[in-house]
Amino acid sequence: MNNEEKKELHMKQAGEYIRYMELCREKIYDAEIKEQIAAMLKKFRDLRDLQYWFDSGEKELDRFYDRYLPFLNMIMENYLKLETSWNFEELKKVKVKLLNTLQEFIGTMEIIMEILPQDEISDANAEVKAREAKEALEERFRLHHL
Repeated sequence: MNNEEKKELHMKQAGEYIRYMELCREKIYDAEIKEQIAAMLKKFRDLRDLQYWFDSGEKELDRFYDRYLPFLNMIMENYLKLETSWNFEELKKVKVKLLNTLQEFIGTMEIIMEILPQDEISDANAEVKAREAKEALEERFRLHHL
């Protein structure tokens, strides 16, 4: 899969996960969880928008979409099932786990958002240095042959 196909896949996955999380948020009764999901969705939209502009960070994005988000979905599903049950002790445990996971996701997305432009900035810096070295070499060669 080339970079453009990978980018398209990630953009599609982002849209699907955002819609899924919005639906979950609508079903949840707990205000604290709803608020944390809203914060996570805001960060997720920011990440999706950044992904659109930068073609780097595939490893981090693959891990995010293929491992982390399915894990979050599993916890979200468990929470939704428990919220409609009468098992308040288990609901409290899963609520804490979900809140912690949502917070970790926000942190993970912030890290990925820092990484995405860095690869391209590094590439641009390397390109500038290579061009400067080539120009210096050409200048020395030109002066040598005068």
